[in-house]
Amino acid sequence: MNDLQTICVSSEYEHNVSKLLAEKMARLDELMKEPELNKNEIAMISAEVETLQSLYENYNLGMNVFRRAQGGRAGLRE
Repeated sequence: MNDLQTICVSSEYEHNVSKLLAEKMARLDELMKEPELNKNEIAMISAEVETLQSLYENYNLGMNVFRRAQGGRAGLRE
């Protein structure tokens, strides 16, 4: 999920989730420089990163159905 900056997002939701995910991942990288001092915060941010990745992926999986189906029902109504 490190390639979020290169993904073309088409909704504000996708944009905001990917932006927040990038911020959390940057913070996690920062904290990992001294893992012994930041164990609790690392655990908390790791859980947040996992949740944000799931939200992003689930949204994309659900929306891909609608994005691909454009005009898909037109043939049924003729």
